[in-house]
Amino acid sequence: MFGGRSSEHEVSLRSATSILDNLDRERLEPVLLGVRRDGSWCTGALGLPLADIIARGEPVQDLRALAPDIVLPVLHGPFGEDGTFQGLLEVLGLPYVGSGVLASAMCMDKAVMKRALTQQEPAIPMVPWVELDGRNIGVAELAAAIDRVGAQLGYPCFVKPANQGSSIGISRAGDEHELRVAIEMATRYDPKIVVERAVDAREIELAVLGDGGPDTIVSEPGEIVLPDGLWYDYENKYLKDVAGLEIPATLPAESRAQLKALALRAFRAAGCHGLARVDFFVDRVTLAPYLNEVNTMPGFTSISMYPRLMAHAGVPYSEQLTRLCALALARHEARRALRITR
Repeated sequence: MFGGRSSEHEVSLRSATSILDNLDRERLEPVLLGVRRDGSWCTGALGLPLADIIARGEPVQDLRALAPDIVLPVLHGPFGEDGTFQGLLEVLGLPYVGSGVLASAMCMDKAVMKRALTQQEPAIPMVPWVELDGRNIGVAELAAAIDRVGAQLGYPCFVKPANQGSSIGISRAGDEHELRVAIEMATRYDPKIVVERAVDAREIELAVLGDGGPDTIVSEPGEIVLPDGLWYDYENKYLKDVAGLEIPATLPAESRAQLKALALRAFRAAGCHGLARVDFFVDRVTLAPYLNEVNTMPGFTSISMYPRLMAHAGVPYSEQLTRLCALALARHEARRALRITR
């Protein structure tokens, strides 16, 4: 499945194209299902550009008509990565790659994820943050929100739609005016807003592959490297291609081990399955780690961090996909074995 009803539609097409290029065709036979921006479904022949299938593909009314053995929902953002399609696939009784309904929904919503994971014992550390309600926000409400952010966080800060990915809708605010503009932009994508204190930190990411059990693989930390003065927004991620990745990140062994342990704790605490990319901020001076987010369906483009991190961990791209399908089938069979009668 690719495309989707989200602002990450184009990223999904790139991820799915890369997956098709790396799929082990001797073991797995792909069937294409595109999701248009209006929510309708379509299919087409292998070898066609996925954008062409979205534009002119054959309509599909029922996913089951394609007779899939496993569904790989390469859908990023709302209406795909947030538990909605996962719920549909559960109802249809189809095995699928990735986390289930609850973990997908929780990790998509940055505010819910923060509340849940900070309740762990010991708490998983995060930067100070506040949650704002952007529904019908008027002049008085906006002024109150700005006062609250100034009092609790100060400047600079980052403003994020709670339910988005790929840095879409995120702004850096250095003063009250920029904060007002940032909040107004974020509400175009989601009525719930998360504002975080900006920290002088390095961006560190880890890849997780498994079911949370003892055989789960956690990659070494990788560091996003950007030219001075830039932050990791959508343009720098996907359009300008200026970000580098250093694997492993230049960190003391103790810090790398701490990050790997925290990534696995977050994966398990959120109830993730199959895969996740766990992102951290690491203070440049103290090396204190702060969990940024857990991505349950990270990008799989040719420049994406997850497949590169996992390849460094000894699992090539093609084998990652095969293992994910095997994990999906195993979870499906385990759930089918559960009793549904007294």
